Amino acid sequence: MPLFSLAFLCGVVSVAHLTHLPDLYWVGVLSIFSAILFYFFKQRALLLIFMIGGIAWMTLYAHHALFWTLPDTLENKPVRVTGTIASIAVTEPHRTSFLLSLSTLAEKPAEGLISLSYAGRESVHVGDQWQFQVRLKRIHGLMNPGGMDSDQISFEKSIKAVGFSPSGNMIAHHWYCHTVDRLREKLIDKIKKNKMTATLPWIVALATGERQHIDSSSWDVLRRTGTNHLMAIGGLHIGLVAAFTSFLVSFLWRRIPRWPLLLPATDAGAIGALIVAMGYGVMAGFSVSTQRADLMLALAVICLLSRRKILPWSVWGWALMMVLLLNPFCVLSISVWLSFASIALIIYSMSARLSPTGWWWKAGRIQWVMAIGLLPLSIGLFQECSWVSFIANSIAIPFVGFLILPCVLLGCVCFLFSPMMAHALIGIADTVMGAVWKLLVYLSHFSWGISHAALPHPWMVVSAVVAVFCFLSPIGLPGRGLGFFFLLPLLFFQSPTPEQNDAWFTLLDVGQGLSAVIQTHHHILVFDAGEKTDSHDRGKDIVVPFLYSIGADHIDKLVISHGDNDHIGGAFSLIQTIPTRLIETSVPERFKPTFAAYCLRGEKWSWDGVEFEFLYPTPDQLGLDNDSSCVLRVTVGKNHILLTGDIERKAEEYLVGVSSSTLSSDILVAPHHGSKTSDLDAFIQAVNPCIVLFPVGYLNRYHLPSPSVVEKYKQRGVALYDSVQDGAIQFVLKNNEEIIQKPFLYRIEHTHFFSNNAIASI
Repeated sequence: MPLFSLAFLCGVVSVAHLTHLPDLYWVGVLSIFSAILFYFFKQRALLLIFMIGGIAWMTLYAHHALFWTLPDTLENKPVRVTGTIASIAVTEPHRTSFLLSLSTLAEKPAEGLISLSYAGRESVHVGDQWQFQVRLKRIHGLMNPGGMDSDQISFEKSIKAVGFSPSGNMIAHHWYCHTVDRLREKLIDKIKKNKMTATLPWIVALATGERQHIDSSSWDVLRRTGTNHLMAIGGLHIGLVAAFTSFLVSFLWRRIPRWPLLLPATDAGAIGALIVAMGYGVMAGFSVSTQRADLMLALAVICLLSRRKILPWSVWGWALMMVLLLNPFCVLSISVWLSFASIALIIYSMSARLSPTGWWWKAGRIQWVMAIGLLPLSIGLFQECSWVSFIANSIAIPFVGFLILPCVLLGCVCFLFSPMMAHALIGIADTVMGAVWKLLVYLSHFSWGISHAALPHPWMVVSAVVAVFCFLSPIGLPGRGLGFFFLLPLLFFQSPTPEQNDAWFTLLDVGQGLSAVIQTHHHILVFDAGEKTDSHDRGKDIVVPFLYSIGADHIDKLVISHGDNDHIGGAFSLIQTIPTRLIETSVPERFKPTFAAYCLRGEKWSWDGVEFEFLYPTPDQLGLDNDSSCVLRVTVGKNHILLTGDIERKAEEYLVGVSSSTLSSDILVAPHHGSKTSDLDAFIQAVNPCIVLFPVGYLNRYHLPSPSVVEKYKQRGVALYDSVQDGAIQFVLKNNEEIIQKPFLYRIEHTHFFSNNAIASI
């Protein structure tokens, strides 16, 4: 069964990475082809038939998911929608966020999930039917190397659009809609009646799987200590709950003389464990990891009750097949890969061995297997690995598994008959969690505790996975030593850098804002860092992952053009995360107590044969908001880049007057995102760009770039690119080449069939 499941998985994955979805008639063609294969080749063709089945199933499922999309005519227009609240609402100071299952859109029937931010003060509860006045946008995430693919995440969750609603009203209250989520919502409210502490959100997460109220700094602690899995309900939690329930039910079953005669205590314990584990999985939101754990447990219980013996690999294979049949989109989620890889590692490293003896097997081996075995995936998926994970997990797992989790679950049950006892148990769990949390915070502060690696080539990760399987193979099996050979590519991988006198220029996709990175042979310059709001931090979410993906461990110079949030907002998390040697800006007072220097006209420097020069502002031009933006010109041989921040006509007039001869540039990052306040004809003529880049956000409220500005550049025959259509835009600039090569457009190169531009063409 494992081989057939893997073949089915290959078929599903092959469709998931297509840029355009095959037409439905291909499903019929594949079905006929599979029938012919089976008729002529029988068992010999089963692997191929299962792979074809995966292709057909994913194609059918995807066509159904794409049946309804937001019409172009209604995008970013005020419309009225009705629907049912389909998720537990997350309340923040200025908004409430939730998923809405549509009933009507603009008075017409509609279906699908949309993600809404609601500014009203009324309480929103799951299962209620509401009517909202909204502005909707299609899913259009930011696309950057090393960054998160929010298009993929939204598609995996079946979210069709996002929107904002200033007003709404409840139409009806139906107790039977989303009953389980209603119970989860009520349970969360009861838990929150305890004294609010820093760790209470983790108690909520362990009880219900809801983690929206957990701040990013807490996730950083778990990430740095390799303990993320402790707060994401999965196999560990399901297994501990099942084991505890089985022991308790078997113990009580034996106390009643007649019951073991009707049903063996072992069977009763197994049935009880399955029921409780299934209930816990449902209350936790039935994520992919809980689905996998519950399915594997169900198969094990069925085999126990039927007195059949089943191999662990068969259980793993059946669970994988069932998860893929339930939702093939799960292959787009990292969690499914980590979940099944973890269990595969445990089965592989623990089976076909001599009978285990000693504390090493009983306590430490699984921890070491997980720490070593998941290392290639951690580097390949996250470009990092935690060196304190073994210590952190060895201490935290016993406390979470044998004290905190039982108290949380027993407390949840006690809410049914004794709220006082429930709050006491929740309080105990919270107190112990607080102590464990202090230890995790302490371990997360070690500078050596986590290492970051450049984004490796996929074949290097595959080679490292082969190395892990060699290392974990049974002692005496030939080929264990080959593991060192397969590990060498990953160990000695060095991220590529520009040659001497060359440079790489990347305009990152940070939405309505600006951030660019210039990389020379030995140096990194970051120009602006995007915005920071209550819901996102572009410096932390985009700039930092990109720098890690190219192997940067420090920033030589951070230039912040001016003080607008869409340029300076992400800078503070950036300098806290990555060592920054020098900050230059037109607003150094914004960085106190950190030292920052002014970016003043006339400053020049050279890195690795690449020349940098500030053309603006002068000391007399500070304090002018946009017109104080730092203007930086970069020279790579005969190629020039001009970064202008948000300068407007006043600054453009000055530059034309005093620097006309030095403005000429091949690449121009459009001033002020292409606003018509920054379109001086004389400035455009003096720069005379070959390529103009517009750093803008999707359907931004400023309607940038301005059509009149775009038309001016088009009339000059300039090549135009923008971050909305192209994502991150990367140039390779060579000292000995006059003509700039066509840029690498990250969104175009990573288009999926469910992407915004792909959907429009279906």
